Amino acid sequence: MKIRLVPGVVAAGLAVLLSACVPEFANPLSGGAPADPAIIGSWSAKSETDDEAMRLDITAVEGGIQMIMRDSSEEGAEEITFKGTTAEIDGVRYANLTPVGEEVAAGTGYMIFRYAPKGEAIEVWTLDVKAIAAAIDTGKLAGTNSGTGIDLQSKVSADGAAVAAFLATPEGQAAFRSGPGDVLTMTRVP
Repeated sequence: MKIRLVPGVVAAGLAVLLSACVPEFANPLSGGAPADPAIIGSWSAKSETDDEAMRLDITAVEGGIQMIMRDSSEEGAEEITFKGTTAEIDGVRYANLTPVGEEVAAGTGYMIFRYAPKGEAIEVWTLDVKAIAAAIDTGKLAGTNSGTGIDLQSKVSADGAAVAAFLATPEGQAAFRSGPGDVLTMTRVP
């Protein structure tokens, strides 16, 4: 899955989630509540390097969550919808999200994000495609890689338990991006 920022659809803050290729997982993580009450609600989200925020509306739906993302600065802005679940494994919280809509190819997999409450906010980390590609290349995760550089795409075919086992390692946790501008901070809005 190659997801890139679509001009005019959402604010620059969406770049944290979508501007670079993110690894695609065939199977979601599981464990804990499929719809963590901590993330249900309306949020303003941006990274520390972004000037503008995006709006995230996360609701509990049958079997998990739905997230609608839009540019918070535009009235009637286009929306991107995701469905998925949350999971908690060894005290670490994750969201498994896949885009939905007519333009999304059938069989599109999941993006996995790590998140954690920080005071009244929630911080969100994305996976580094290069770190996941290395895990595939070394046999730590089943999957395939294609492309190079900014066109690198990783598709992880491992089951959720194998992905959870990898993410439980120091290498797995280090695969989450944490540099300047990489962490998305969500703050609740009325």
